[in-house]
Amino acid sequence: MAKRKRPKIVLRKLGQEGAWGLAHSDGLIEIDPRQRPKSFLNTAVHEALHIAYMPPALSETKVRRCASVVA
Repeated sequence: MAKRKRPKIVLRKLGQEGAWGLAHSDGLIEIDPRQRPKSFLNTAVHEALHIAYMPPALSETKVRRCASVVA
């Protein structure tokens, strides 16, 4: 089993992408900093779940629910 890299979080305005956060297969997580604190936390957890369960083992609905509970 290949060792996963530690996720790296980068803050970047994502208006062009139409998203609050993005998770990339190389472990990069991009988060739009223009969010209220609770939304920011929810987005960070959401994208971290995508990295943890890549390839997608969880549906988007389950990721949303889990992130909401944790945040």
